[in-house]
Amino acid sequence: MDSTNTLQIHPSERLITPDGSQAEIDIEMVPLILALWALNLITVASCQDFGEGTAGQRWAYQRASRYGGDAFIAYYMGYAWLKMPLADAQHLGNMLLGTEFHDMIAMRWTPGSWRMHIPLVFDQHRGVTSDDAAQIHFPRNQITNLTAILESIRSQPSGAPIA
Repeated sequence: MDSTNTLQIHPSERLITPDGSQAEIDIEMVPLILALWALNLITVASCQDFGEGTAGQRWAYQRASRYGGDAFIAYYMGYAWLKMPLADAQHLGNMLLGTEFHDMIAMRWTPGSWRMHIPLVFDQHRGVTSDDAAQIHFPRNQITNLTAILESIRSQPSGAPIA
């Protein structure tokens, strides 16, 4: 799980990001993150298993169960996570519409489909979006195939999706 203020739960590799900073990236996510960066897409955070990562954070910090409660953790077990600026997340989705990932991103609440949203967080005064970033959760077992599709898109002369 790479993010600025979290403990690393999964085995990771330190990468130099496109902006020159360093980030710990979960090992299973490294090829995918590199493929996204090669397409000039920005990632803010990621995790190879969001449910497992949340459970690890809760245990490490001994937080109350309302932080990533049992139902939340169970819901996200086996799902990878990407946090991306909204424009980059939309671009990613649009690139994938012409691929075998079409139904996974276009059809909600079906087996294998992606869960994509923009959180609205409330403080004491009002609701605000969380840094204009999209949260993308998708089955962990899709990481390798998604990476291959993105690498294929990048190798196309026009950058157009492969059907």
